[in-house]
Amino acid sequence: MRPIALFSFSTLAFLAACAAPDPGKDPTGRWVGALVTDQGTCPTERTSTFEIRGKTIVFTPGDGSQVLTGTYRPGTHHYHAELASKDTSGHPSPLVFNGYPVGQAIGGTFGSAACRAHITMTRK
Repeated sequence: MRPIALFSFSTLAFLAACAAPDPGKDPTGRWVGALVTDQGTCPTERTSTFEIRGKTIVFTPGDGSQVLTGTYRPGTHHYHAELASKDTSGHPSPLVFNGYPVGQAIGGTFGSAACRAHITMTRK
């Protein structure tokens, strides 16, 4: 085998080994992206973080103080997290995140009484 062919083959094998796992097969880890407002006022000034740790799902919109949680079930392609909160009048006002694998990313929607947004996140 010629040296250039051997080098090319070695480089390809190395890159394949370093490739990130497909989120449809292994979504565990930390994912980051920016919310894009569809309606209302959403926390878009900072990135948002989505993380799957073991059986726990955590979504932090705008990396603020509100933390939505859920349970991860291996083999599913739907990720759901929520936070039960109340508005200033004391009425229930849940915050909800629904995510799903999209190619090498995780896409999703975020909603609250004041906001509707979508997001695409990459693994960090």
